[in-house]
Amino acid sequence: MQKTTINGSLMMLSSSVLFSFMAILVKVLSNTISSFEIVFFRCFISVLIILVMVMLGKVEFKVKEKEKAVFRGIMGGISILLYFHSITLTSVSNAVLLSYTYPIFAPIFSAMYLKEHLTKENIAFILTAFLGIFLVFHFDFSSLNIGDLLALISGITSGMAIVSIRELRKTESSWMIVFSFVLAGSIFSLFFLKGNIAVPNKFGLLFLLLVGIFGTIGQFFMTYAYKHCSTALGGVISMSSVVITAILSIMIFHETLSLSMIIGGILILASATFFSLKEQYELAK
Repeated sequence: MQKTTINGSLMMLSSSVLFSFMAILVKVLSNTISSFEIVFFRCFISVLIILVMVMLGKVEFKVKEKEKAVFRGIMGGISILLYFHSITLTSVSNAVLLSYTYPIFAPIFSAMYLKEHLTKENIAFILTAFLGIFLVFHFDFSSLNIGDLLALISGITSGMAIVSIRELRKTESSWMIVFSFVLAGSIFSLFFLKGNIAVPNKFGLLFLLLVGIFGTIGQFFMTYAYKHCSTALGGVISMSSVVITAILSIMIFHETLSLSMIIGGILILASATFFSLKEQYELAK
């Protein structure tokens, strides 16, 4: 393995760790602060950092495909709102796992909107992933946890965003793509807040800042990683965030993982891994 690939892999792993810490902090903050306020701080801090980088000439910022950038922003903004809110309503493990279903939904939307062909192999792994989702929901949709459902919808909207990102990568810089979604997240969260912003104590303020910083640095590491390792390798390593978050949630919140959730999680992650590897194979052809 080349040195650049190793560096990229380490960066992606670091990104996963930071995103896991961010999810844990969101859960802690949710006891005193609304999820919409947390989203605002997470996104607005990123907006400020990216704008400073633009002014310093560190980031290229030209929008060529405005409609696609707006669509990516809207889908990404909705996704992060649902994701953070789901963490406040269900276990962190469930929220992260179900939100990481986006690689499964992306090929479905690609087939619908980009007219890409779904092979029998694709369909088999999509069905496998849905079986995993079914297991995570414990076979009982009558007592459905709204947090689990929101996390799953977050994964669906992320899948829609991925379709636009694949097109935007051809013409736009990575940071412009990131900026579109954190800007939308900031605007959407303000709409739901309606001016009702709680003043956090010093620890709450520190945690809010850390959520924004971890999210931004995690995004930076992810962007850097994809420049030095394949999409497939990066995608597979990024899924380690699910495992890391599960371990942290067990240690900190004493969450328990049922057998059905473990099996369901394995099926979901296996399917997501398949689609990540398949995307890289198709790009290499």
